[in-house]
Amino acid sequence: MEITIHEDNYLEHISPVVNGERKSHGLIPRDYEARPFGSLMFAKPFDIPLIPESEWQKRLDAQIAAKGQLSDVRNAGMDGRPIPSRDQNGKGFCWGHSSTSAALIVRAINNEPYADLSAFAVCCIIKNYQDQGGNGADSLEWIAKNGIPTSQFWPQQSMSRANDNPAMRANAALHKFTQWMDLDPSQMKAQLVTCLLLGIPVVSDFDWWGHSVCTLDLVSINPFTTRIWNSWGDGWSQNGTGLLQGSKAIPNNALGARVMTVSMG
Repeated sequence: MEITIHEDNYLEHISPVVNGERKSHGLIPRDYEARPFGSLMFAKPFDIPLIPESEWQKRLDAQIAAKGQLSDVRNAGMDGRPIPSRDQNGKGFCWGHSSTSAALIVRAINNEPYADLSAFAVCCIIKNYQDQGGNGADSLEWIAKNGIPTSQFWPQQSMSRANDNPAMRANAALHKFTQWMDLDPSQMKAQLVTCLLLGIPVVSDFDWWGHSVCTLDLVSINPFTTRIWNSWGDGWSQNGTGLLQGSKAIPNNALGARVMTVSMG
């Protein structure tokens, strides 16, 4: 059964134990004074028509009936099998893994073959190989410019400087975000729901959790519930996904990932 986190139990999940190990997070909340909504050079402001709230339930029912949710995409995205969850391995690199998870989903939506993308490349280079936090905007900016390599060129969970070489950079360039949207905090819930009902994964930063994850699905309107894909391996919750409910489901900073470069590897 998937873990459900809500107002009454969220404190139990601030520093959870997964498979006997206490998991770290790593989110540094976005500074909206320094980087206000709409100011990101590498992401356009949310610009698609909002789905009216009166249509949410009907659209959600249809999406579930058609097995068209992003969790369905994830569960068949590796030659008919589930795409493995990323694992930040106790480092404060959630903010790079949430973006990488979104990249995996976008590739699966586009029917591209599974590529074992390695978020440690993004985080290590941005933070000069230090175990430091960040947020979704930090990682997505780098990915938009440079891409994400596969584990063939940057092994999962490796922090070796030797990984950064011309071959790795060339491979990373095959996996760039070319189009994504900055969600407006003043309309966060409506824009989040619109993305999820349209099949757009959302890189979601939660200040209450100190954590960044990829939001996949709208699960319920009342109570408001979403499904997130975490970066603590498949051993967390149910195969790496869990449910956020009520106010805990609404991120403080969020970016919708829409298009990636087309690559067969």
